[in-house]
Amino acid sequence: MALLAVILAACPVHAGKVTEERISRVEKGLIPPVLIKGGPEWEINERMEHYRVPGLSVAVIYDFRVSWAKGYGVKDVRTDEPVTAMTLFQAASISKPVNATAIMREVQDGRITLDGDVNTWLRSWKVPDNEFTARRKVTVADLLSHTGGTTVSGFPGYAEGAPLPTIQQILSGEPPANTPPVVVDMEPGRAFRYSGGGVTILQLLLTELEDKPYPQIMKEIVLGPLGMTSSTFDQPLPTRLRVLAATAHIRDREPVEGGYNVYPEMAAAGLWTTPTDLARFAIEHQLSLQSRSNLILSRESEEMMTTPHVSQGYGLGFAIRNRGGRVYFTHSGGNLGFNCLLIADKEAGYGAVIMANSSAGDLIEEIVRSIAREYSWDGYITGPYDLYSVSPDTLLRYAGRYLIDTDQVAYVSVEDGHLKADVTGEPPFDLYPISPDEFVRTDSEARIQFITGVDPGSDRVKVVGDGLGISFPRMGEDRKTPFEYMLSGDIDEGTGRYRELRDSDRSHRAITEQRLNGLGYQLLGRGLVREAIALFQLNVEFYPGSWNVYDSLGEAYLKNGDTELAVRNYTRSLELNPGNTNAAKALEEISNR
Repeated sequence: MALLAVILAACPVHAGKVTEERISRVEKGLIPPVLIKGGPEWEINERMEHYRVPGLSVAVIYDFRVSWAKGYGVKDVRTDEPVTAMTLFQAASISKPVNATAIMREVQDGRITLDGDVNTWLRSWKVPDNEFTARRKVTVADLLSHTGGTTVSGFPGYAEGAPLPTIQQILSGEPPANTPPVVVDMEPGRAFRYSGGGVTILQLLLTELEDKPYPQIMKEIVLGPLGMTSSTFDQPLPTRLRVLAATAHIRDREPVEGGYNVYPEMAAAGLWTTPTDLARFAIEHQLSLQSRSNLILSRESEEMMTTPHVSQGYGLGFAIRNRGGRVYFTHSGGNLGFNCLLIADKEAGYGAVIMANSSAGDLIEEIVRSIAREYSWDGYITGPYDLYSVSPDTLLRYAGRYLIDTDQVAYVSVEDGHLKADVTGEPPFDLYPISPDEFVRTDSEARIQFITGVDPGSDRVKVVGDGLGISFPRMGEDRKTPFEYMLSGDIDEGTGRYRELRDSDRSHRAITEQRLNGLGYQLLGRGLVREAIALFQLNVEFYPGSWNVYDSLGEAYLKNGDTELAVRNYTRSLELNPGNTNAAKALEEISNR
């Protein structure tokens, strides 16, 4: 009977022929971020094939209800068992706002405060004091809003059957934990920096406040009251639920060994659920914001979760999107082999939840836009635009280099009679004219305006969007960014500039681990192996506790024929993350040569 209840709770609810017609239009109307009249539209199955996504599940919120839910594709490419509305997926980082809801309930009940030192309530582990916490301690609000200056952005998880660390071992970076210790390396409350490590501190806080296992706490405070009967924070996933679980897939639909990774960092990444259950979660927040439900939180608490705190893009638990004058509370998630998104309008009763068993970020956004168009989400869809004819001479006048950021340049060129832009760290894209000086790109909602002065030195490009109007100057030929030095082969100058950036601002976006890693692969893709190795080495220098930076450096050494150094770095990556199958396979292939 328990399994039957789970199935019934997760099954789609259709309202008849009208709903079926709307589902069909959603499925056939996937669109790019910006619509050009006569531009492309796609069907969901063809886009799943295009992105190599094995399976996904969708739930649509309309008029504060789950209007419909449906599965597509397969749970596992080896079995071809279909995804249904009751299929369980890892919610990954969507676990964070669910955890934040429980934390805010504790605040609301007066058991903790948002602005007090979090160490006040921690017993078995404390946030280590250092020079960054000398003037201001880390607070609960800091950790909810990712402004605590805490380290460890995300977690790789653990292979099925591998030893699992305790929460204290994770926070201290002690074996068998595969991530470095969570410390403060930036003044708390100063700036947003995403930190799963900070959320893991909140997991410990909850368990020590309630003196219960974390999954039980979450069931009692959030999952149970909201009827989320298909959801659990149990890690590993209980045997009775494994029959419902999707298999994680990586690298062109390759199943993850063991089916999926295990995440003892439950508050940051550990929720197993369905889009239907997450839709129920979102609807409760929508209704509570209007004082129409408030099963868990008051309207005041809900406002704090869905209103920007320090960063304009993040509140006390939810990310915030502004689209066409509307405010959406949202959160995305990505574990190994899983990808998902929750988005809901803060005032109106619409939204959507989409979960996939592979990397599927672009596909998920295409589906959301199709839903938004079908259900008339105010201001969400950009376009359609009519194209304007711009003369070749004008296009040539706009071509040039424009400085976007300290280490980011937009190279604008004329190709085949139109403008193309290549921005450092991003794929190239076409620009489509909608006026003599204004252009759009189909993969981003922002409009690009070229402003010409009396001489080329005063030219600039302006990016215009919702509440956004930022100008970037044309660059002189004598100026270079750190990455441009790397491209030109001047490794010493390039790496020196990156070190200067780190010394001046550890949180600068130009020297994040992910950005440097991506630029290293750009160099590798261009055949600049020596330069790529130098940039990966720099990333190891900056982030010595990250398994991923050693993995990338090992790959670059292997491509350069330096087998001994490749083995050394792959081995170090495996020491930090025994679940790194890429390093294990590379080492096996090297040993078999």
